[in-house]
Parts: sequence; structure tokens; C-alpha cells
Amino acid sequence: MTPARWAGQGRPRRTPVLAALSALLAVIVLAACGSSEPGSGGTGSGASTAAATGFPTAVPAGTKLRVGDQGGTLKAPLDLSGQTTGEPYAVDWSTFASGPLLLEAFRANAVDVGYVADTPPVIAAASGQDLAVIASWQNPAGQLMLATKPGSDIRTVSDLKGKKVAFSVGTILQAYLLRSLDKAGLAQKDVKTVNLLPTDIAGALSRGDADAAVLVEPLASPYLKDNPTAHKVDGADASPSVQYLITTHKALSDPAKQAALGDFVARWVKASAWRDSHIDEFTQKYYVEQLKVPAETGKLLLAKTSPSAFVPIDATSTGGAQKLADLFTSSGVIPKKVDISKVFDARYNSAVQEAQQ
Repeated sequence: MTPARWAGQGRPRRTPVLAALSALLAVIVLAACGSSEPGSGGTGSGASTAAATGFPTAVPAGTKLRVGDQGGTLKAPLDLSGQTTGEPYAVDWSTFASGPLLLEAFRANAVDVGYVADTPPVIAAASGQDLAVIASWQNPAGQLMLATKPGSDIRTVSDLKGKKVAFSVGTILQAYLLRSLDKAGLAQKDVKTVNLLPTDIAGALSRGDADAAVLVEPLASPYLKDNPTAHKVDGADASPSVQYLITTHKALSDPAKQAALGDFVARWVKASAWRDSHIDEFTQKYYVEQLKVPAETGKLLLAKTSPSAFVPIDATSTGGAQKLADLFTSSGVIPKKVDISKVFDARYNSAVQEAQQ
């Protein structure tokens, strides 16, 4: 999705907010694409250091790591925190306008590492595209909300039964809706689907084209402000937003790439911690100076995506992913139950832990 395709942008005064949305979409608006061959399950090979870490740590000369980014979400914290200094490998950065385009690049073997939210790996496990989750972190709840059209008498998620609900099929917006419905004992079949681009949803909802919708910040708060008779739906999902650093099993079969990825994971953990502890500096240097949006907008975006709490890839994290996969199966998005654990690789848990010390 490129800015040229955005529709329903509203009044001109919202333009800076919509400009900043490209950065947030890098985290949350990722269409369902698939991946993965069965992986190693977290065992490494190569240099002797693999015995202690699960992966080789010596990066051979001439190694290159191709990193896929969206809106500077990876590169900006790495650059501004100083973590791109002294990398023992060459880095080839590519920027993509959306999650689907990034995942297409993985299919084409054009990138080695990037990141997605929790929806693409679910479809990956069902479709056979090569993908491996090597690091996981959670951001605070609040990026998404269920809201009603103006003047609606819908109050709780249970009230959505039989109603038209707008969201983006195959994205984290759909995952949010599925989790919310599940809490109320409902499934997607109990509502009428209105499939829209995330940036089109607020406009459609304000016109009454749907009874309720999943909205994403920074469009959600302005929608409620501009439509005072609309309101949030009570009982929606309040779980943290899950993000993943991803690579491919093909990349993990290369000892040089394994070592470079271990270093990159550690640098990303440190860069995330720096960003979360330097809010004003990051807001000024990235959102204001690079994205050319007001500091207030930058802080809003940052508040919805930080702090990042890294979690190990283990039975707990894969269990949460499996539950989401089962919800997608029951909704008919994927045709049959899948084993999501095959998409996860735990070998870099030690790199995350050491970077946090």
C-alpha cells in the first residue's frame, strides 16, 4: 500500500497524521502471506561457538545481510542509537511500502531478514512459503480499537452479532477482531465482513457503510474526536501487540548468515531499548526531522508501539501463535489446522538475553 493509494483521508489538517501512518503500518498492517518449510527447531551449526549459543558467532569476511524495512522502523532506531556502527558484515537495506511487498521479497529471495506482526506467520505455516521467526517482542495494547458508526447502539462485542464489521482481511486487524469475537463466544461467521484498506475504514464508518470497524492509530483517535456520537466497543481484545523478526530457513542453513543474524538480533534489541529510553530525542530526529510530522503525532505513534518487551521463543509464545492460527482456521481464512511451531526457531534466544544485560 503506497500513500498514493490511500483513500478517505479526511480534512487537510489530518495530512501530517496520515503521513506518519506509513511508519505505523510497518508494524501492524501486514497482509496474509505465507511461508515456511519445516525448520531446524532452534539448533545451529557451524563454528564451535554454536555449542554455547545455538548459532555460530564468527562472521566470515565478505558476509552480506539484506535487510527489508518499512518506513524506517528498523533502520531509524538502529542508526540513531549507534547500533549500525561497527557491524562485522555489509548491510544492504531495502525499503518496502507495505508488509505484503516485503513478504514478496522474501519469496523472491531478495532479503534475508525483516519483521512482521503476528498474522503473516500463521498464513505462512499453511501455505508453504519459507519463513522463520527468530525473535519476538510485544508492544502495548492500544494500537487497535473496535469502534461504532455515529449514533450506534452497539455497546459490547456481543452486540456485533449479525452486524457489518469493517476490517482488512488477512491482517492484524482481522486477528484483533477474531480475538475480540472469541472472547465474546462469537466467530467471524457471526458478523458480516466489510473488507477495506486500513486507511479507508474510518471514512467508511463515519458514512455508515459499516456498523462497527477495527481502527488503527493514529486514525482511531481522530475518528472518535470527529464523530462524538460514535464510541469504542466494550470487551474488545486487550492483549499486547506481537511483533516478529523473521528470516528464512534457507538463510539459517548458511553459517555466515546465521552468525550475521545473531549479531543483527542483538543490535535490534539494544536499538529498541535505546529508542524506548530516548523518547524526545527519537521523536525529534525521526518523526520530526525525517518524516516531517509534528512532534505530538510522533509521540502518539511511539506511545502505541513502545516500549518493546522481548519474549523468548518457547512454548508460551508459540502457543499464543497456535491459538491465533486456530482462530484463522475456524474463520475459514486458512483451510485446515496447521502446526505453527514449525515456523519458529529458538536459536537466537540467547542473543536477545545477552543484549538485554
